Amino acid sequence: MNKYFKILLVFAWILVGLSCQKKDNTPGDRSKVTVTFTSPAPRQTYHKGDTVQVNTNVGYVSEILGIWVQIIDTATGEKLFEDNHDTHTDHFSFPTSWVDTLSDSATLQVKISVFVTNSATPAVRTTYFISKP
Repeated sequence: MNKYFKILLVFAWILVGLSCQKKDNTPGDRSKVTVTFTSPAPRQTYHKGDTVQVNTNVGYVSEILGIWVQIIDTATGEKLFEDNHDTHTDHFSFPTSWVDTLSDSATLQVKISVFVTNSATPAVRTTYFISKP
């Protein structure tokens, strides 16, 4: 009986060892991140009081951990808007909006940072639009 118990125990340990998933340490390839801006259109002009719709489709060959969106004044570097989402998927449609409150003309940057598995540095994609009073 003791012999069969030992065989069963060894067999169980082999099954546990084979069933464990190995950690994927493959570095994330930020060049494979795809970001499609559906709005705003490049160089589109908005006026004070307008709602700027920021819509993007983001994809990656593996898991996207999160997405961070910023609207930045290119002249001053001031961050006018930030939004983020934890995604944990390989594709994500990201809709958000910002109301233009600027009193002076400015070129604004929409900056999308995409955080992917096994990459400490995000993939960054940008587009620009114009704000006029």
